[in-house]
Amino acid sequence: MEESQWDQQRISTSGRTLRWPRALLVFALLDLAWEIVKANLDAPVREDWPWRLTVLDPSTCAAVVALLAGIIVTRTQLSQTMQPVLGWSGVKGRSSELSDSLRTVCLVNAGGGRAVVRSVAYRIEASAARSDSALAPSGWVSRATAIRSLASLGLTRGEDYFMLHLGSGAAVPMTNVRNEGMELVALGPRALEELSALDIRIQVIDVLGDVYQRDLQCIRPVPAARVIAS
Repeated sequence: MEESQWDQQRISTSGRTLRWPRALLVFALLDLAWEIVKANLDAPVREDWPWRLTVLDPSTCAAVVALLAGIIVTRTQLSQTMQPVLGWSGVKGRSSELSDSLRTVCLVNAGGGRAVVRSVAYRIEASAARSDSALAPSGWVSRATAIRSLASLGLTRGEDYFMLHLGSGAAVPMTNVRNEGMELVALGPRALEELSALDIRIQVIDVLGDVYQRDLQCIRPVPAARVIAS
């Protein structure tokens, strides 16, 4: 997977604050173009159907276009200013939940606006050294399924790992100091032995209703060695 695919992405925009104004602007522009074309026709032609059709007069339509264009520009600028920026850090130790943590992952919001959790999913890959590595399900799963998978690999919650129950509606802390963020996962020695990959996918909603997504590589798979022929 390319590194850029792990960056934060906006996966949807709020129809109430963006798509509806855009649709109304398109309609107003079409109506304005209709009125301009009609104004250049001869008077007798304008009395025939369909040229008699009028939704808004030209001056009102032009004012509506200007208003909607202003709303969209303002909304775009506000989105850039209030956009959450999900950042994370993975360090050794520094866990408040697991004393022998060798990998502690914290999440922060370094942007200018709030980030409210919409959903959280997990992807687990067991170590290739295990004969029962198929016990870990492929693809993205819920927290409950992830905990069951870790248990099937012999890992005990609270002893070998910590996994925060980050539910829908939780707010991600706003700070530029990554080590002061929300502790998502802490992994002890056995967890790092039994797992080759652990990813977390977080979706958040900003103040405008846009949805952002970021995938976190809590454990990065070791790349396969390449043999170079001599």
